[in-house]
Amino acid sequence: MVTTSGFAHTPVSRVLVLASVASSMAVSIVDIKHLVPIKLTPHLWPYFQLSRLLTFQGAYVSSTELLFSTVLLYQFRVLERLWGSRKYASFILVCLCLNTLLLPATCLVAKLATFGSYNYIPAGLTSVVFAALSAWSNEVPRLYRYKIVTGSTPSTGGSGTPGFVLSDKSTTYILAAQLALSQFPYQLMPAAVGWTIGTAWAGDLLPGGMSRWRVPSWIVGETSKSKERGQYEGLRRRLEEEGGAADGMRNVSDRAAATAGQHAQRRGLGRQILGYFTSS
Repeated sequence: MVTTSGFAHTPVSRVLVLASVASSMAVSIVDIKHLVPIKLTPHLWPYFQLSRLLTFQGAYVSSTELLFSTVLLYQFRVLERLWGSRKYASFILVCLCLNTLLLPATCLVAKLATFGSYNYIPAGLTSVVFAALSAWSNEVPRLYRYKIVTGSTPSTGGSGTPGFVLSDKSTTYILAAQLALSQFPYQLMPAAVGWTIGTAWAGDLLPGGMSRWRVPSWIVGETSKSKERGQYEGLRRRLEEEGGAADGMRNVSDRAAATAGQHAQRRGLGRQILGYFTSS
């Protein structure tokens, strides 16, 4: 079966991954990692470094977090093929804007609840990754399950082979858990906020109909003709590619059968009988 690999028909995912990697490398090379994360005190108060609110999601300061985030964003490119580039870009942009407001507000609440101990917002796209994870878990079905056996089969009175059951989606959740537990406990807050935003998007619970808002079509390179085809443009292209191989093989078989039939008609009945015994 032919499958679509890489970033084919996923321009938004490609730009998001490349921009995250490039900005993280640039921050590390220039040695300005300390300018990316946010501390409510003193960055926002009393220094009023509000520009950090616009840049803290642009880069990671840890290569481990960058690796997990990049792998997950690459995995979630299936959402762009399912929704279309325009809807996926709208989803990413809404998440970025909401994170700019909700993460500092949530951090302020945590700071007050912990009497000033919690005072840090880590940099990176962790909240966006978990918002996409929430949408991916709802939109993409599970394909299969498998069981990891942890012991031998009980001889009598047992309920089956001991072990735990996983699915093809389990590895994605494991990677997400590793990302959320990095810089413990500070990455847990962006993960929780992102999951909440993704769930609210799926349930159309965001204020002001933000779930139905879409970026202009020209931003993702859609023409008026492709716009009319709807949000399943990427999925349609993929199905066409997968069916192209089968159609090609079918056409070859049809042409071979037609050629054989024409050749048999030209040979005549006598030569066909003779060829049956002589294998010619």
